[in-house]
Formats: sequence, structure tokens, C-alpha cells
Amino acid sequence: MVYPLLFHLLDSAAIAGGLWDRFLSSNQRVWIARGLGVPQGVARGLVAFWAGLHDLGKLTPGFQQCAPGAYRTVSRALRGDAGDVERVGHARASMFTAFGPLVELGYGDDALDGAAAGVAGILGGHHGRFQQADPLFLASADCVAGLGGASWDRLRREYVALVHEQVGGPRAPQQVPAAVGVLVTGLVILADWLASQEDYWLAKDVSEKATAGLHFRGAVRSAGEVIEQAGLAREDLERLPFAELHQVPEPNPLQRSVMVELPAAVRGAGILVVTAAPGDGKTETALEAERVLSQAAGTRGVCFVLPTMATSDEMYKRVATAVARQSPEGALAVTLTHSMAWLNEAYGDAELAPGSRVVSHEELEDVPAAAEWERARPGAWLRGSKRALLAQYAVGTFDQALLSVLPVRHNSLRLLGLTGKTFVVDEAHAYEPYERELLQRLLSWLGRFGCPVVLLSATLPSTAGDQLVRAYLRGAGWKKRQLKGRSFQSAYPGWLFVDAQTAEATPMSPRRQEQHQEHRAARLSVCVEPVSHRLPQDAGRLAAVGWELAPLVEGQGSAAVVCSTVADAQATYLHLRDRTVVVATQVIEQSLDLDVDLLISDLAPPVAAVAARGTLLAARGLLAALRLPRPLPDPAGMGGRAQAGRAQPSGRGAGAAQALGQRLSRLPALGHCRGPGGAARRVGRHPR
Repeated sequence: MVYPLLFHLLDSAAIAGGLWDRFLSSNQRVWIARGLGVPQGVARGLVAFWAGLHDLGKLTPGFQQCAPGAYRTVSRALRGDAGDVERVGHARASMFTAFGPLVELGYGDDALDGAAAGVAGILGGHHGRFQQADPLFLASADCVAGLGGASWDRLRREYVALVHEQVGGPRAPQQVPAAVGVLVTGLVILADWLASQEDYWLAKDVSEKATAGLHFRGAVRSAGEVIEQAGLAREDLERLPFAELHQVPEPNPLQRSVMVELPAAVRGAGILVVTAAPGDGKTETALEAERVLSQAAGTRGVCFVLPTMATSDEMYKRVATAVARQSPEGALAVTLTHSMAWLNEAYGDAELAPGSRVVSHEELEDVPAAAEWERARPGAWLRGSKRALLAQYAVGTFDQALLSVLPVRHNSLRLLGLTGKTFVVDEAHAYEPYERELLQRLLSWLGRFGCPVVLLSATLPSTAGDQLVRAYLRGAGWKKRQLKGRSFQSAYPGWLFVDAQTAEATPMSPRRQEQHQEHRAARLSVCVEPVSHRLPQDAGRLAAVGWELAPLVEGQGSAAVVCSTVADAQATYLHLRDRTVVVATQVIEQSLDLDVDLLISDLAPPVAAVAARGTLLAARGLLAALRLPRPLPDPAGMGGRAQAGRAQPSGRGAGAAQALGQRLSRLPALGHCRGPGGAARRVGRHPR
């Protein structure tokens, strides 16, 4: 079956209009309209019009000849006017062929900054990669050479005029800023993908009686259904009280502060930095903050990114459960986005066979209460390549979000998905320097689009947090000189909100901060144990692990061993394989809900002590032990008790022990450190 090109263009225009109404968030619509300098109603028509031109480059001899049988049905006049055919990708051909007709519609003929050039760039990028072209060449008659003669050019102009008429004839904008072009390109790509599904266009009437007007009106009526079937329609949650949603007796002081104090500080988009010890409920704090930020900024939904696939898998269940509890009809889906998401039993679905329909919405009924998150499973369409971030609620690895600001295909589509939601970065401290640079670039884009951001961390250095806030504000339009002399360092524990429009910083109140410190107070003792560790098979290290585990293995209790390398983990596993013990690398230190009575770790940075504390205090918090790794000098000078959790180190290991003491001193009501500085450490919790 040959589907008429004109009908596909009209389908895409109709779906783009539907996406404007049902998919875009308020902040995206406002930002696009403001960037174009037109009212939102006109902006909607313009976006639909441009989507309806995306495949104009297919109306060229080079493309039509790709199907010889269909090309023979083309009129003799067009075939005779093909001329010297040049094979050009149809996305690039759309960019070349649309420029002239757009100029005639009043888009301006400035090839550098004119609106026609901006729209041509959108059309050229609708296959995921923006085209490069000499602006002067774009404005010349040579740009359509090889794309058909005068007959082809007249037909293309007729198509442009017809699509323009069907969408209401929106007036041309004076400019199309590059940032607006990026967002609209993502929307055009999405409209094209939805209109290109077989199940969609095979059911269309393509008989001679189907006029352009009748077809477009039918496409407008069905656009909403297509968007809903794909799982893209935005819906409001039925918000539950905090305690009921998270099934806790009451929010802790940090969470209550966000509920009570944050709304007064938020007047629009901004960035929220939450720094608190592991186990202090930062995830629930972020979900509560999303309520406040989304309402003020006009976003809908949340994207939660984490450093590893393991942490993303666990977070998926938590976010999906929260969404399912507030979406009784199961209308909202939560996607999991990383390369191995299909292996996650919580996310996978055997019912989605390879031959199933592209557009589907799974009806999951009678789900047991113990698996509430299953009601938030997405249908097949959102599980497709590069689509997961388009869902209203998404959880995934950090790298998936970074692809939106890297020069890769369909980065504009990913950015479209991110900018309509509240963006949450968990473990904001856990990224390498080059990743932090990319994060700053992403934050700048989100700041420009008025997208609220939440950064969560237990050990984020105050200077690093300050840099991330400044990157966000630069995207929101602030110059470096305007921010000079301002400080955006968050107190620990606590939160800091910075408004995108005013750059005004609002911290958590000292009273609430003191309440949280008192609420989470715990005694923490740190000891060190020198061992020989040169090879993974070192008997001294393995024997020390076994000795530490003996009290729990012989009785009852759970334990985990954190190793520095994969080789160490393998050797430790072989040594302990007859015991019920979790052996892992440092991956379990990042955002995983672990509840163990004993935790043993190789030598690690001081911040790992803080992470270990959270692991042991998250639930029961009975005991923590972190021991091991290499020979040290005579353990003199660190015996006895230290004040307020600070070590009094000496010797060659003093530097590491002092750094550890400084970090631990920021935790509430800490105990003592003893043993040689710089070695592995034992962390224990004692009842107050």
C-alpha cells in the first residue's frame, strides 16, 4: 500500500497539535510561545504547521524514484521535469525546499537569523541530527538544484499552502531562537514517529473521496487516542498526604521543613540542593519537593537519575509505587531507562512479545497490594529505543540524561522529555569530573527552559554544590559578574533553594535544622584494623574478614563485605562461599536500601564512612564494622576518645584520619575514633 505523502504531513500536523495540548507541560508551552514572541494559541498552530512540513523533502524525484512501481504512477509532467536528479537525504531536502516557500509566507529571508532559516533547521533535524549548510547557499536558488524542476517546486509550494491553511494559517514569527528550535525539533520527531506507525495509517481512508480537509479533521479527532495509547498523555496525580503515601507515622524534620517552609520560598522554577546523611529520607524529600516545584514552575512529572543500574532498579520500585498509589486507575506509567532495563523483573513484561502491536496500553488489573508498582508499568511504545524519558515519570541512570546534551542522534527528543518534568539527581557527589562538567551543561539547559531541579547528596562538597547552582543560574540568564560575591552553599544537614528568576537563596531554617539533627542523632565510633593486602588472595586480609564475621555467622544476623576491586570481591566470595554473606564492590554504597547488622569494607575514602553509616542506620542500625586493607606504621597517637566525633591522629595516616574526622564531625552527636590513622575503620552505632 502506498500512503499519500500529503496525508502523512497532515497526520503529523494533527498529532503535533495534540501533543501541544496533551503532552507538553505548561512551562514548555509558555517558553516556546515566549521565545517565538507570539501568543500560545499562535505558537500551537506554528508547531503543527512545521510538523506538517517535516517530510516536504520527499516531494523530490530522488526520493520518489526509490519505489519504481509507485514512481510510475506519478504524472507524466512531473516525471518529465525531473531534470538531473541529485540523491539527497529527505531531511536535508526538506530543509532546502522549505526555505523559499516560508519566505513567501513572511518568515524573512535572512539566512543567518531569519525565521525561515530557523524552521529549515528544525525540518533538517527531524531525523535526529541537525544538518549543516552554508546560510548563503540556503538562501540561493542553487539549494534546490537536483530536487526537481519548476513543476516539482510548484507542487511543493501547493503542499505548504494547503498544510498552512488546514492548521489555521498562523502568522509567521519574527524569529525562531536556537533553543526553541531544539525543543520544537523534538516535538516534530515525536509527532512523526506516532504518525508513522502502521496501525495508525493502515486504517486511514485513502480513496479518491478523501479530501485533504476531511482527512485532517479525522486526524485531529484521532490524535488524542494515539497519544493516550502511546502512554504520552499527561495526567494529574491524586495527591496523598505524606504519611499515607510513604506509609510512615509522620515526616521527619527535614521532610516537614520541605512541606512547610519550601512553598513560601518557591515562586517559580529554581534549583533545590538537599544534603543530609544516608538514611535521612532524601528520596521522599525529593518527591515531596516535586509537588511544590511542579505546581510553581508548571511542570508535570519527575525524572529521577542515579549513578548505577543497581540503584536505578531499586529506585524504580519506590517511584512506581508512589505513582501507583496516587493513580488509582493505573493511567500513569513509570519507565526505567538504562541499557539493561529489560532484565529487571519489576520492569520486564513477558506479555510484550516481539510481534505485538507497536502502540499498546497494558491493562493490569487485580494487582496484589504487595506489588503496587506493577500498575505503573509502561506499555510497549514507551519501551522503545530513546523513548523512556518521554514518559511523565521516569527513573534511570545518569548517563541517559546526559545524552540530551551530547552531540548524538535524537538528543533534542531526550531534552524534550526532560524539560517538562522536575529533574532529580540522586548521589550528586558520585560522578567523575568530566561527568560533572556535562551535568553543569545539562543544568544550564534546564535552567534556560525553566525546569526545576533537585540535587540530593550525603557528601556533596559545598563548593561543588555552589558550582552546580551557578551553572543552573547561567542557563536561566544570569551572568557570571551578576553572581559574583553570592554564596550558594547549603548547610549540612539541610536544604537550599535558589530561585531561577531572582537568584535569591533560601535555606532551611536553623530551628528545623536543629530539630533534624536531634532527630537523627546517633553515637558513631570509628576504629581501624591494619592488615596485609597486596593481592586479592592475601591470607591476612581474608582471615580478618572471617574473624569479623564470626560473631554473626555463628548466631543470627546479616552481613555484607564491600571490596575495592572485582578481583577482591571474587576472592572474598570464594573464601566465604559457605556462609550467608553479601559480597560486593562499592556499588552497594550508592542509594541502595540495605539493612545489615555488620558491614565490612576495604580501605575507602572518608565519604564512604558516611555512606556506610546510612546503610546501617537506614533500618535497624544495630552495628557497623568497616575494616581492612594494607600495612600501616605503628598505631600510636590515636588511642582514647576524641571530642564530638573528631579524631586526634598522628603518624603517616593522620591525613586520612583527620579528613574522616572532619566529615564525621558534620554528622550529629558522633562518638569516638580510635586506632591507627588512615586504615580501614569500624563504625558502630550505640543507643543514646
